[in-house]
Amino acid sequence: MTEFSRRDLATSSFFGGLLLLLCALTFYYFAVLRIDYRKTSLVDLGPYPDATEYFAQAKALSKGRWPSIQIGFEKLPSRYPPGYPALMVPWLKILPQTHSVLAPFRTNQTIGLLLLLTVFTFYAYLAMPLTGGFAALLVTTLPGFFTFCRSSLSEVSLSLFVVLAFMFCYLGLKEERRWKTYLSAVLLGLSFNIRIQSLFFVPLLLPMAALPMKGMPLRWLLHCAAVPVVFILAASPVLLLNTMEFHSPLKTGYDFWVPYPGENHLFFSLRYVPTNADELWRQLTLQPHTYDAVNIFGTGTSFVPAFVLLSCVGVAFMRLNWFLCCAFLAWLSSLVADLCFLFGKDGRLYLPLLIVLVGVAVLPVTWAANNIFAWKRSIFASAILILLGAACLGYPSRSGFNTSGIDRSQAWDGVHFPSQPRKCKWFIAQARFLNALGREPGIVLSDIDPVYLNAFFPDWIVAAPLDEKHHYGYSRIWRYARPQALALVKRGLDERHSVYALFASQKDMEKNKARLPALDGYEWAPVETSTRDVVIVKLSTDNG
Repeated sequence: MTEFSRRDLATSSFFGGLLLLLCALTFYYFAVLRIDYRKTSLVDLGPYPDATEYFAQAKALSKGRWPSIQIGFEKLPSRYPPGYPALMVPWLKILPQTHSVLAPFRTNQTIGLLLLLTVFTFYAYLAMPLTGGFAALLVTTLPGFFTFCRSSLSEVSLSLFVVLAFMFCYLGLKEERRWKTYLSAVLLGLSFNIRIQSLFFVPLLLPMAALPMKGMPLRWLLHCAAVPVVFILAASPVLLLNTMEFHSPLKTGYDFWVPYPGENHLFFSLRYVPTNADELWRQLTLQPHTYDAVNIFGTGTSFVPAFVLLSCVGVAFMRLNWFLCCAFLAWLSSLVADLCFLFGKDGRLYLPLLIVLVGVAVLPVTWAANNIFAWKRSIFASAILILLGAACLGYPSRSGFNTSGIDRSQAWDGVHFPSQPRKCKWFIAQARFLNALGREPGIVLSDIDPVYLNAFFPDWIVAAPLDEKHHYGYSRIWRYARPQALALVKRGLDERHSVYALFASQKDMEKNKARLPALDGYEWAPVETSTRDVVIVKLSTDNG
């Protein structure tokens, strides 16, 4: 090959990669960035309590406070780590107060875009821009990726740190640069602050032992010992937080709010494997499967069979080396942990594993692109490119919950994300209350999640449940029922605060008004600003 032809090939590869990246960014815009969340029910921050607790922690951090949730006057620990809420803080500072509910969505949109560009930049750094373009296209059309990029959950932020850890671990071993392996340990440790299950990716740090250190065994040993220390230091914020709140780094908010599984060691068990594996198999074979968070933000599909088949073909193109062994061990360790997890049926847990698989799926695609016109190879190359097209289009696949057809294209459904027909009842209720009565100190009782309400309310207004019927009734340490509601109301009256009850509809008020605390000499009466959609009642003396 002449110098000219090599240069021409490199130029065409670069521009081909850029063109594919542009296609990926265009799809990302239509599938994720252009969504107007204010016209959907997503601003009610489901699923509960995940999204509401993430948002409440972020609000607390943005005010310079400890990451916590609030019920009544009490600041309480969340069951989730504060890593993802911390990433929301910049958006909370940028957005106006009335649009602060968009912070979780804007955070994931930004992180998803950053992950997409990072994938392309990684391959461009390795002088493989065409491969980078194909990888970016596979990432952005992965249903689980664009679905959770428009969510209020932590999956995309976790995936970014995990993918970066894989990248720097590879570069550290390839270029024999220890600082890149240390950076991989830092990134993996930071991901631990987003989701504790990222601990199972730790085998990824084993390549440090393979880096050469001629004639210096003690120095080699010190580097090997330093990697886990760096990981623990990066993971230390959540470990310290657990120690201060629960007196043990190994205890989490789940031990506070949902103690039963932890006490019986049931969070991880081999008994969950058949059920969780069956859910994955149902998705792979296009069968109806359990409703989970994927249905809230998308079509209910995390991956399509064509992508899995392309990844299986990619295994044949892999070259066995030390990094590959460690990366596979880390990937397999995390997969087994998810299958053994109590909530392992939820497809969002597998998103980091699916994105890492893109690095395998892209191998045969690059080979096919370079050999499509080669004699004796064109048929096989064409088959791979057809498989690539099916993976990017997400066809065939199933969209919706318990639907019968399997002829859906996830790419088509992704760019036609519909506005939810249901109104955002919680968001509308809190906004109308604040507009009407948010200027004076008060206590608000409601069936709307109090953590959600307190995240929006100013410091002089607090929200609490009507009685014991709420999402936080399983703790053995913290209790809230009718006696606590009555005590809260009496405290408000003693401090000369107004006491209200907030209902999301007239029907809701008529059904649940009897659950309000009763005090002699006082009665609950609707305020003038009540409407059919949002009803506010105030506790007043019998004589007004």
